[in-house]
Amino acid sequence: MGRRPKRIDLPADVPSPEPVTRRSRRRGKAETERLKERPISPTEMEVGEEDTFALPGQQITRLVLETVAQMPPPGVGLRTIAGILRGETRANWLSYIARTENWGALFPNSLASVEALLQDLVRAGYIEGKHFVRLTEKGQRALEDANELPVPRRPLKAVPPSLRPLLWKLLLLRARLVNERKAPGLLKDSVLLQLLQHPPKRLSELKKMKGVGAFIANNLGKEIVRVVREFFQRSEASKKEAPSDGAA
Repeated sequence: MGRRPKRIDLPADVPSPEPVTRRSRRRGKAETERLKERPISPTEMEVGEEDTFALPGQQITRLVLETVAQMPPPGVGLRTIAGILRGETRANWLSYIARTENWGALFPNSLASVEALLQDLVRAGYIEGKHFVRLTEKGQRALEDANELPVPRRPLKAVPPSLRPLLWKLLLLRARLVNERKAPGLLKDSVLLQLLQHPPKRLSELKKMKGVGAFIANNLGKEIVRVVREFFQRSEASKKEAPSDGAA
């Protein structure tokens, strides 16, 4: 029977577990492959929040460690990592955002929750530093062997990989609109989450969403619907162009 996932609730001075055997390492690598994000088709998006943003705890930890590993040496700050995972748009972060596909992956959570997870990983010895965060040897082993991945003690949600490109488009659209109209309150996080959960195909559907008032619907509605439509049209086109399983 395989080892149960570890929880990140240990003090920093607790030693790392004993090295696993070659056999368990092979099982761990197989589990690592299993934990890779499963693509979700656009037709699966008409579901509730719990289903849309549910992700196993070990997979949450994996994407956090991946993001830390993808940053340039000597690393970036803990706050920067948390902000990237939360989908913040800052001009001086663009080079960091370009290095990872995890930008906005933890958007459904508060910034404080993401920072708390990072602090837990520091205390448990998976990452180190504050001004320049980087993986420890223990963290690197966890990326290579799924048996070493801990489960966050605080449950978090994540945007599935198939929906992240849509989130990126919406985040950039919001940043542009806020800059143009000098209105920081445009398109709140709760509205963006609804757009991911129930992507509106028509303006009438957008108007029914909570938090979408007359100003957004009348002035920004057409552009929001256009972004959503174009995303799914491209997704469908990519599916049709992809070779079928039976193709030679």
